[in-house]
Amino acid sequence: MKYKKCPRCELNYITADEEICTVCKDELSGKKSVFDEEEQLICPFCQRNCLTPQELMCSACRAKRERRTDEP
Repeated sequence: MKYKKCPRCELNYITADEEICTVCKDELSGKKSVFDEEEQLICPFCQRNCLTPQELMCSACRAKRERRTDEP
């Protein structure tokens, strides 16, 4: 079985008898990627910790900010 790169995206390998990869087929048919739904929000302050959709900042940054405001 011989493989080649997908001519559309040039990222994925497909068998020689296929025209385009399954990712490109899904994009062209309008299907939404599973990975699009799993995108996580990152804290805008530390750029490291993940957030829930309701949070504006992560718990570590929130605790650090509260400590600063408590200091005289």
